[in-house]
Formats: sequence, C-alpha cells, structure tokens
Amino acid sequence: MSRSLLESVAFVAWAIPFFIVLEACVPRARAKIRWRAIALACAMLVVNSLVVRRISFGTPASAATARIVLAWFTTELCAYWLHRAMHRVPVLWRFHRMHHADVPLAWHQSWWIHPIDIALFAVTAAFATWLAGAPLTAAPWFLVVRRAWGILLHANVRWPSTAIDHLVVTPSVHYRHHREDLSPANFAGTFSIFDRVFGTWSR
Repeated sequence: MSRSLLESVAFVAWAIPFFIVLEACVPRARAKIRWRAIALACAMLVVNSLVVRRISFGTPASAATARIVLAWFTTELCAYWLHRAMHRVPVLWRFHRMHHADVPLAWHQSWWIHPIDIALFAVTAAFATWLAGAPLTAAPWFLVVRRAWGILLHANVRWPSTAIDHLVVTPSVHYRHHREDLSPANFAGTFSIFDRVFGTWSR
C-alpha cells in the first residue's frame, strides 16, 4: 500500500468519528446520522481520489513557503471562477448539482462530488500551482488542514457570524452557499474576499 493511500485511509479513519461527534454535540439543526449517505460519500471519495491521482503536472516535491502560499492563493482564485461557472453554465451545473442534491447539509457532503467536478478542480489546481512554481503537495500539513476545513465547512454545526466571514470562508458562509431557496452566492473555497471583490458575497 502506497504512502499516499495510507495517509488517505488514516485521514478518513479519524475524520468520520470526529465529525459525527461534532455534529451531535453542536448541531445547526437536529438530524439523524445518515449512515447510508456516509458510506456512499466514502465510496465517492475513493473514486475521486483515484481521479485526482491521475492529474498531475509533475511539479517538484519541494518548494519555498512563499511559493506554496502563492500556489494556494492562485489555486483558490482559479477555483472561485470555476465554481462560479459551475453554477452559471448549464452543462457544468449538470455535474455540480450532485454536490447540492443532498439535504440537510452535513459533513459528508464535502465528499459527495461528481468525478467530472473533481477532475475540473484538479486540472485547475494543477495548472494554477504550476504557474506559481510550487505544488501544494510540497506541504502535506497544509493538505491535511485544508481537507479538514473543507469538511467542517459542510458540517451541520452551529457557527456564529463574525467579521472574519468577510475575509475567510466559514461554515456559516458556506451554509449560505448551499441554501437552494436563495440565489447562488459565496463561491470561494477559502478566501471570502474573492466573493466580496467580485460581488457574489452574501449572508
């Protein structure tokens, strides 16, 4: 078993119990644990992980911190525009709506993504990090934190609205993104400032 696969298994092994307990302790709204949905999300995570592993521009495995930060910022900016297009372009929405189909919103929704979506995001990330001259994989600690934060953004947890929402995407900000009864907004994955600058931020 490869090291990357072992790391993925280890991540899933702690993420599942951790977020199940977190949602039970501080829920946004009371909801039953949907074991079938969790199992399906895990299966989709495996499929999408295989897709991502096939997409790489072969950038070096080590890089200066400044280049990693630049790669992160560039990737998030490109991902913002791709995500926005997924909600505006009908052919892209056909795939992306899978991520918005399951309600109420819960942590495992972060893994319930169509493989075409994952492939598009992976290509975008690979190209953006290539432009910056450093892959995000040069910082394994960053990937773990980013993945965990991505799950938290979808979790059914109470999260207060604060001034930080205008700069960084939080669970309350992303919950607004998944409100299907309202117009699409909050497309950024990490930096809310992109939504602020480009006029797509909302509470």
